[in-house]
Amino acid sequence: MNYKYILIDLDDTILDTRANTRNALKEMSEFVDFPFNDEQIQYWYQMNDYLWKQLEEKQISRQELMNSRFPNLFRHFNKKIDTTNINQQYFAVLNQQHELMPGAKKTLQELNKTYRLFAASNGTSDKQYSQTAGAKIDQYFEKIFLSENIGFDKPDKKFFESIESELQAPPKDFLMIGDSLSSDIAGANDSDIDSLWYNKNKKVNQSHVKPIFEVTSLPEIINILQ
Repeated sequence: MNYKYILIDLDDTILDTRANTRNALKEMSEFVDFPFNDEQIQYWYQMNDYLWKQLEEKQISRQELMNSRFPNLFRHFNKKIDTTNINQQYFAVLNQQHELMPGAKKTLQELNKTYRLFAASNGTSDKQYSQTAGAKIDQYFEKIFLSENIGFDKPDKKFFESIESELQAPPKDFLMIGDSLSSDIAGANDSDIDSLWYNKNKKVNQSHVKPIFEVTSLPEIINILQ
């Protein structure tokens, strides 16, 4: 392959965000009068996915996303709980979680031998830096590009153009790897960057967004790119 730079999404691609979120929410029951049982955590997943989709589509701001989740959760389950400092408590716990997707570290180790690796994420900066360091994978990334710092969220072309500008490289030199068709793959495609979809749940792609490559496990990427 002629790629020089590999852009890799973090949440749900390298970091096991579902597991990390579950663990953090379970710990939150120590701070608030709420059990965070399986039903409640499942509702959080669905709500959170919906809100991040709205952020991608520029229907809400990042601050609105962050500030609405716990009030929405408690309201849905008819609980009146003070949420004044709850985000600070939640992120203090979440940032310490660092479970990885199966095969993530081995895949990064192998790709790092041949390519220059960069994380490309819509996640919050403190969380991404803390979790990648905690998982001891930060060493594989030359830099973590964050939409929070760039000023544009994936799939906005300006997110990718900012990276191209900083690295002074054309789109053909990049490959974007991610689990989200609507964010990672659509954004890369719109920016004329080749894309690889990590389809871990083996979904049927019924969208108009088509990746160049598709895998259902991370180690498959090594075989494709070697």
